[in-house]
Amino acid sequence: MKVVIPDSLMGEIQELQDTFGTVTSQAIVLTDQAGNLVTRPTLSGIFYQKMFSSLQGTERPFEPALLRLGPLSYPAVLEQWVPGLKYVVSPLVPEYGQTYYLWSGLYMEEGTRELMLQAFEAKMRNHPYYDELRAELTAMPELSREQISEIRGKLSTLGNILSKLLAGSALKPLTQRRNTMILQLLSNLGEDFLQIEKVLQQMAGTLSDSDLYAFAKEDEAGKFKVKYSAGKEANLLMNAEFQLGDGFLGQAVLGREPRHWQAVAKDPRSLFFTQRGITQPEYLSCYPVQIDSGKKALLLAVGFTETRQEKDYIQHEQTVASLLGLSARAEKLLQSGALIHEATQRLKEAAQLLPQAASLQELGIQLLEMVMGMPFYPSSVLVFFEETSEGSHYAKGWGTEAVAHYVQDIRNRYSPQAFLSSAIINEGAEGQVLLECPLLAGKTFKGILSIGFRRRNEAEEWLVLSSCLAGVASAAIRLIEMDSRHTRQAGIFMEHTHHYLRSSNPELERLSLAASSMAYELARYTGLPEKETERMRTAALLAPFKLEFLLGYGFYQEEISLLRQVDQLTSFYFEMDKPAVSVSAQLLVLVLLHTGKSADKSQPADTESEWIDCSRYRLDDYIAEALDSEPRGSFQSFLRSRADTLPVRRTVSAVRLLNSSALKTPKEEWGISPREEEVLELIILGKTNKEIASSLFISEHTVKNHLSRIFNKMNVTDRSQIIALVYKRILDSERIEI
Repeated sequence: MKVVIPDSLMGEIQELQDTFGTVTSQAIVLTDQAGNLVTRPTLSGIFYQKMFSSLQGTERPFEPALLRLGPLSYPAVLEQWVPGLKYVVSPLVPEYGQTYYLWSGLYMEEGTRELMLQAFEAKMRNHPYYDELRAELTAMPELSREQISEIRGKLSTLGNILSKLLAGSALKPLTQRRNTMILQLLSNLGEDFLQIEKVLQQMAGTLSDSDLYAFAKEDEAGKFKVKYSAGKEANLLMNAEFQLGDGFLGQAVLGREPRHWQAVAKDPRSLFFTQRGITQPEYLSCYPVQIDSGKKALLLAVGFTETRQEKDYIQHEQTVASLLGLSARAEKLLQSGALIHEATQRLKEAAQLLPQAASLQELGIQLLEMVMGMPFYPSSVLVFFEETSEGSHYAKGWGTEAVAHYVQDIRNRYSPQAFLSSAIINEGAEGQVLLECPLLAGKTFKGILSIGFRRRNEAEEWLVLSSCLAGVASAAIRLIEMDSRHTRQAGIFMEHTHHYLRSSNPELERLSLAASSMAYELARYTGLPEKETERMRTAALLAPFKLEFLLGYGFYQEEISLLRQVDQLTSFYFEMDKPAVSVSAQLLVLVLLHTGKSADKSQPADTESEWIDCSRYRLDDYIAEALDSEPRGSFQSFLRSRADTLPVRRTVSAVRLLNSSALKTPKEEWGISPREEEVLELIILGKTNKEIASSLFISEHTVKNHLSRIFNKMNVTDRSQIIALVYKRILDSERIEI
């Protein structure tokens, strides 16, 4: 999370650091939690200058140490570069969650000079400034415990001062400030009405990129008047009136969805603003809401810059508009006190929980539980999703026959082509009063949230809050669909890249499939979480490709990060430069090293392509020695466990059998297609339907279809007969010993 530090504060922080560096004769620097430099290093003496200059070519030289240490609560004393030469890392944690690290050193304790010089000579003999550094170290004073304690006390004072400066003056991230505002508004709803003027002032401050905000309300005559405004030239827009359907604003209140206009300056409707002396707007966003007594209102955001660069402003402004409308509509409801306060708390929980759902099933269950926990105690709840031709639903308080009849009734009344965009009260269903709130993704119908009440007045009383809850669920549906589309696109990308690899370098594709299978088994063997297990499996499939090629498509970011760690492990030179990488990356290195040794030497070792990189399957053995002992031990144990499960005598692999010339004629005889041949190969390797689907990037249903056709062509009824038939053909022809 990036935090902006004002320029005026940076000078004060640098001056403090330089002062304490001079007083303590220590090198001092401040970094953020990612290892980026925040201040210019304070370097007293040639030794510190030379040591730091040797790190200049390294991107984020402090990051490896931070990764090894993990989150710190107290200062840590390290001697990473040379044993006996120590430095201190002190965490600074301002109140808003950003962590900084104050680095100070180097010093040697009393009586350690000779041992330290011996260690320095052993590790740094080849350093370009070795002679100068050794001379400086020889002259460096040894410090007693009292002297070290005094220096640490002064540095602790520096740390406390910096923490207070950062906590008081640094700007919190924009997203965090927006979320804080929304939570404050929701909290205020539970106690009182929202003060619209103050809300607009917050919006026009530093919470958005718009320059002017206003709130217009419909009066008894049906006209709209700007009642509140804040921001640049806000006074010129106050009391401005417009009619329903007239200009930008009048058209916006005709519908229920937000309206956004870019390049407003080219539109004659912008005269509404310029005739009042307001600067020519460049963009305009309007958010219609319902207020008390069925009247309408409009929140508008006006910008005077060329375009809006951010995309999250829409959700933020829409949420604020909905809350303002809720406040205006809910005066009577809020007066009921504790009951509404509890419901608002539940709405806050829903706003945080529902967008985290990973699937419609998870969302349906969460939404069901959320509504059943509302303080108005609904008699029934049903969540219906129009996701398939049959749809899906989740219900409580319904009998089996009754819910089937009601779901069919919903399907008859609602469809993607015919639906209502606002909640209705249905009094003719199974003796209940049902409040039906549509679930919409943009302007597309996605389902219904139906809540049962005992009386109509209860449904009317809770219609507003239920609609808000349905709105939160609708936003969650949009997020799920975005994730689903991204996953499908990533799968297509993987399928196409491996199709290219299969045609250009079949041996490299075989290695990647073998590495993927081994990585998956190893991750499960070592007890890694399922997400990390899948990450290792996919990273192995991507290992034959160059990082630049993979990064260009925007998929599999976590897997690419894992491959980047693998590359870092295989490229470091000095022990002191050894990167700190995850256990998963170390295990993946061992898998690639092991798999690469099984490469078929008769196949081309490399392929001329700007996409393919064979180097990850040609690693040197010394790489394994640089890994931590625990991953190496786990890998050796894993290999022994695999060996115990393999047949004692097997002189040829299943893949080689399938490539045997003796099998070519039977393949033609059976009429096996290229895709079916791939499935056949994986069957002989003992893969399950799920594993075959994962390896070939197809669904399990497609795998079953391929199996059915293979069974018919080979005149067999199960997998074991397939394997027996294939082996028999080879054995009869070549007399291979199994």
